[in-house]
Amino acid sequence: MELDAIGKAITEYHLVPLVSHSNLGLEVTMQRVDGSGHLSTQPYPQALGTPSENHQIHNDFAQTRLKLTTPATADVNALMAYLTGLNTTARRALAAGDYLWPLSSNPVLPEKLTDIPLAETDAVGFKRQQALANKYDVHKLMTTGTHVNLSFNEQLFTRLYTEAFHQHFDSYVDFRNAVYLKVAQGFVRMNWLIQYLFGATPTLNVTDDKAKRQRSSVHNFAGRYSQVKGDYTSIDRYVAKLQADVRKKDLLSISDFDGPVRFRSTGQLTTLARQGVYYLEFRGLDLDPTSAVGVDQNAVEFLRLLASYFVMMPALPTAMVAQVSAQADQLAAQVTGENPTTASAQAVPAIQVLDALHHFVTKYGLPNSDGVLLDYLKKRVRDPKQTPSAQVASQKEPLAWANQRAQRFQVAATQRPFELPGFTNLDLSSQLLAQQALARGIQVNVVDARANILRLTHRNQAQLVVNGSGTDLNPQALTTVLKHKVAAKQVMAEHGVQVPASQTYRSANQLIDDYDRFVAEGGIVLKATDQSRKVVAFRIMPRRQLFEQVVRQLFEQTKSVMAEELIVASSYRFLVIGGKVQAVVERIPANVVGDGRSTVQTLLDNKNARPLRGSAFTFPQSEVKLGTVERYRLESYHLDLDSVVGRGTQLLLREDATFGNGADVLDATDDMHASYVHAVEQLVADLQLNVAGVDVMIPNLYAELTPEHPEMAVYLGIHAAPFLYPHVFPMFGDSQPVAGRLLDELFKSSQS
Repeated sequence: MELDAIGKAITEYHLVPLVSHSNLGLEVTMQRVDGSGHLSTQPYPQALGTPSENHQIHNDFAQTRLKLTTPATADVNALMAYLTGLNTTARRALAAGDYLWPLSSNPVLPEKLTDIPLAETDAVGFKRQQALANKYDVHKLMTTGTHVNLSFNEQLFTRLYTEAFHQHFDSYVDFRNAVYLKVAQGFVRMNWLIQYLFGATPTLNVTDDKAKRQRSSVHNFAGRYSQVKGDYTSIDRYVAKLQADVRKKDLLSISDFDGPVRFRSTGQLTTLARQGVYYLEFRGLDLDPTSAVGVDQNAVEFLRLLASYFVMMPALPTAMVAQVSAQADQLAAQVTGENPTTASAQAVPAIQVLDALHHFVTKYGLPNSDGVLLDYLKKRVRDPKQTPSAQVASQKEPLAWANQRAQRFQVAATQRPFELPGFTNLDLSSQLLAQQALARGIQVNVVDARANILRLTHRNQAQLVVNGSGTDLNPQALTTVLKHKVAAKQVMAEHGVQVPASQTYRSANQLIDDYDRFVAEGGIVLKATDQSRKVVAFRIMPRRQLFEQVVRQLFEQTKSVMAEELIVASSYRFLVIGGKVQAVVERIPANVVGDGRSTVQTLLDNKNARPLRGSAFTFPQSEVKLGTVERYRLESYHLDLDSVVGRGTQLLLREDATFGNGADVLDATDDMHASYVHAVEQLVADLQLNVAGVDVMIPNLYAELTPEHPEMAVYLGIHAAPFLYPHVFPMFGDSQPVAGRLLDELFKSSQS
């Protein structure tokens, strides 16, 4: 088919990339069920707030139905990643024994449909749910699925209108409306193909073993809760038709229109033509039961490709729209009503459409991935058993199958609670903060994954966060200064707290030359001055040869090393948010504890096999590695890896304790004496820090800190962007909700 004037202008002005990078957003509804596939009887998860607070995850019609809504983006991979994060966040908020139903077909509903708990929003919202339940078939209201919101890059419209079409339309809005109108008409015409490729509901209710199997019982016209059809002849006629349907009481309200495509704007439907269409909402996707998030990325990509095609191809003549729409509805009814395991009567036309799209992709330089997608979809046409609906229909016990999938997806979402799927390219603290933000309805935008920079937006307030806790709540200059250990120590000393004596070395030989002095002083701590993760402590100095080896290894990773006085005490990290200590953890150096039977190697293997232990900074508890220092410590006990350690005997494999070298992390929030808490809070107040991590060596956390004995609290360091995850996933003790408290501080004004 030849391009129309718009398509020709798009190619002439080289705008095809803008066409193929339309913005997409997803709205996905899923039911909460118990392990047997019945609607959940658990209350709505409090962690997700209310619909007025959380526009990303909230209940919808029924208390059991969750709606997940993503922001719009041109990057489909980023879109799916965001949905994955939302889905995982929702699953982790569920009560024990609750699951997300993977089908658009209804799970097991109560015999009395009036027993279905309606969504408890505000009074007006609850009355609306009651009215819906009284007006429409509740079985159809309870089905779930995916709506895809699609809008074109605004630059596409402005370029086309300015360059070629400003004289052909009365206004810019009229031009935009005309483009969206012809795309909507195209989606209506191709709805049959979309349903063939992605339909996944052989029956409306999963337990119905008598109903005829269909490709999509939900998106068959008979399966829609409102039996109203849209008029896509023009925007004005679309509006007038829905208004008439409300007057005739065929619709309870305009928002109940359940057709495959809806025009969306920022205002009321009555002003749609004047304000303009902002995006299209395609409402015809069943949940994909093979995906934990319920959405097949191929379906989203295919809808985008269809939209690109419709933009550049001629619109229907106005006089033909009604007839073609009626034919399209009949075709969709035929295809959705077919047995999903057999060949479609429209298999040949389906291949023809996909071939035409392939030609379009090749001729006009759309992404190669679109061609790959079309080849993949052709296989579904040639072999209907590869379609999602056929896969569901082939199950002998679809209820049991769906329950198994629901439980499998739930296990996968909860087995690594320190990671947020979709956001795993961020550090652990950023992932924690992102999950809490999503649960609260705060939009999360990954500005730079490598630098761990997030933009969090809530009620028109935006906050940048770096490394999970670095914010503009702290003075910028001081934040920069505290990244350097020597400067940070000087700043603390200037504010009257006890710090260890130290000396900075800029060459390995210079540091090695002072070996004898360190032996005489009884140990030393070596720290890379520009890296927080490079620390080695010796309470008993090793042989000179080993010391030299360690020093040279350090200088391979840094330009200068600080040799610091060794403080004999326990190591604590105080986390301050809002100027107050919110959590404290104790760090015990890497160690193993004998059981009287196991070798050192077995003890190490068992410890590192724990679910929360793994590679440093990608797991909340770092694994214990046998490096130069650890092997030296083991030899100092006159043991090797094959030695059996006595029951209850603890072997310290390091003297230093950091979050990255295998230390055990214990929550000490409730045990820490208030005097130390007050001292830390006073220090950060003096420094005008709102968020900070403060490292303090304390011999006895129960003994009161007094002015006469400042050595009872020796300050090792202070961090303006401290880790959050050690306080959420300690090895022993209570998890502290520090990510939520940071969000409270960031969005104080939006909560008031």
